[in-house]
This record gives sequence, C-alpha cells and structure tokens, in this order.
Amino acid sequence: MADLRSFDRVAHLYDETRGVPPEVEKQIGDGFASLLKSVSATPWVLEVGIGTGRIAVPLAERGVRVTGIDISTKMLAILRGKRTDIDVMIAEAAQPPLRERSFDGAVFVHILHLVPDPEATLRATIPLVRPGGVMIEAGDEWTENIRSRADKLITATVQELADVDLNRENVHLIATKLFRETLTSVGAAVREDKIASWTSIITARSMVERLKRRDYSSSWKIPDAIMPELLERVTPRLAELFGGLDNEVEFERGVSARVAMLPR
Repeated sequence: MADLRSFDRVAHLYDETRGVPPEVEKQIGDGFASLLKSVSATPWVLEVGIGTGRIAVPLAERGVRVTGIDISTKMLAILRGKRTDIDVMIAEAAQPPLRERSFDGAVFVHILHLVPDPEATLRATIPLVRPGGVMIEAGDEWTENIRSRADKLITATVQELADVDLNRENVHLIATKLFRETLTSVGAAVREDKIASWTSIITARSMVERLKRRDYSSSWKIPDAIMPELLERVTPRLAELFGGLDNEVEFERGVSARVAMLPR
C-alpha cells in the first residue's frame, strides 16, 4: 500500500480544514440518510474511504448502519474516538474483503479521484450492494468563485516553477464522469441531487497557510524544492486577488451527489 495516498499525514487537522457549519452538517446528514432510506427503512451502507467519519457519524446518528474501509489508520483512530458502533477495516478500495450483496447502499465522498484505479474500485463495490440498492458519489460543486480562481492561480504558479499539473478540478470531474458511465453500464439509473448549499468565508492568508502546511492532497505533488519560491510568488498574487491578505471574502459552496439506483 506504499503507493496509495494515505491521509495519515493530515489526520490531525482533517476535520478542521474540511469542516462545515453545524447547520450544513445537518443538511448533509439528512440528505444522505434520506437517499439511503429510500431503498430500506433500516439501511446498511458501505462507505469507501470512511476517514474520520464526517459522513458516517451523521448517518449513524440517523439510524443508518455504517461499515467503512480506509487505508489510513490515523483517520480511523479519530473516527473511533467519535463512535465505536461503526464497523471499520483497513482495506484498499479496489479490493474490499466483503461479501457480495451485503449492503443496501455504498457511498463515495471525495474519494474516487484519490484511488489508484477508480473504475476498479467501482467494479469491486457494485457486487457488494444488493439488487435495487443505491450507490452515491458526492463532493463539492465546482463553480467559478473566488476560491476556484485562487486555486487556478496556485496551479498556474506551480506549473511555472516545476511543470507539475495539480489538476484539482479536472480530477474530480473525471471521477464524476467515470461514476456515471460505470453505473450506467450495469443498468443503473443515475441522477444528480443537491445535498447542501451555504456561504463560506475565505482569506488569502488562510490559503497561503494551508498551502504551506500542505493541508490538501493536491499540494502533495508539489516538489519540496520549489515550495519557498512558490509561497513567495503566490502570496502577493493572492493578496491582490482578495484585496488584501486578511480581507474576508464570501463565496457560495455546495455539495452535490450522483445517485445511482441499481436494477433489481
């Protein structure tokens, strides 16, 4: 598993950097639970890449039985500190050690773009869900806003210095397209659902600090050797974009899901 992208390195700050307001967490929990309960009153769901339980814990609170797999022992340890009634195991996404037709549903949130072979992951998961069950792929909505413009600025600067394409938006869109194509190929009906929307606040300084700490997996591809010059170049560029390093700028955020109903 050495070549897999374990989140052990950011487990201690994962919830802090990916967190959402309580009212949004409620929207997300209610939204996912409603989708899963549409196929069973007491659904049992597999979450691939369960991590610290940001989706699993709200689901468990709503009466959904959750089993999860992940490769990060540190992320799972944090989940264990939140709840002990969620079954978890260390497993690679494309090789889940589980019985076929065990689950009413499967959930992939911010994970398909990270696994080495997303199609193999999907093909390995489909048989684990019973006929008539549901598979859900979800993540942030990719819209043009201050955050996306800042991300593109950072990506362009990395390319200037090292010819490394972070491809942050593209990899998500590719994973979403693959989910649709793969599930459609097995006869599933796939639709798009809005799960949650809210307004967030960001500053140029917070983006610089997160880049410096490599909080997000896209930044792990940046060579260590260029990081000092990268920070030197992007800091004034981000400050100009935001109207100052500490100027707080609002932007709209959302979570959407691709919902695939498997044939019976």
